[in-house]
Amino acid sequence: MTTAVIMAGGEGLRLRPFTHTIPKPLLPIGRKPVAQLIIERLAQCGIHDVIMALGYRSDLIQAFFQSGEQFGVRIRYFTDPTKLGTAGALAYLDDLNNEPFLVTNGDIIADIDYGEFVRSHGESGAIMSVAVREATVPIPYGVVEIENGMVTRIVEKPAYSYRFNAGIYALSPAARQLVPKGQPFDMTDLINAAIAAGETVRAVTLPGFWFDLARVDDFEKALQEIETRYPHLLS
Repeated sequence: MTTAVIMAGGEGLRLRPFTHTIPKPLLPIGRKPVAQLIIERLAQCGIHDVIMALGYRSDLIQAFFQSGEQFGVRIRYFTDPTKLGTAGALAYLDDLNNEPFLVTNGDIIADIDYGEFVRSHGESGAIMSVAVREATVPIPYGVVEIENGMVTRIVEKPAYSYRFNAGIYALSPAARQLVPKGQPFDMTDLINAAIAAGETVRAVTLPGFWFDLARVDDFEKALQEIETRYPHLLS
């Protein structure tokens, strides 16, 4: 049985003043809190065992989701004793030693088949699979290429493409051994530690809908796009 870990312990500082009283996972997109959309999508993808790693206002989150039965899943909770970062809680989740598991940030909404993502990771032989997105940045100037103080070319208003971390991961049990106990440790630290240890870290490009709910305006933008193009995420 695949387990999903939702990292939902942050204070949501960029969403103040709303998060002064409401933790970020409970902020709504339409009629449903962010974390509920994630949990319901996990259930749709066949993942019914969920661990929520909490910190800030954990009492409110546990009071809302309770056992998870009403959302079609079983939820267990881990509360960070200190601010452990986006990966630090994994060091304490000792029941994740038998098969690959999913980790997702608690503020990422995506049209992804979580179950297939974990299954393909298990078949890959990698210690981690990192979901990535592609983005393009337009440069509004003529970019000058210089070599030895001489202009070799100028490119007028180019656009540069890059890939970035989408905040969704599949991990093999061995990855947990790289997470130290009792100190802040982020998923980016874990990725770098795995690479430094000579392990394979796989990238999986996500198509379709993806939203990182970082600012107040993002919630309305996400709702509009979901209602228009991905209404199944709200069902």
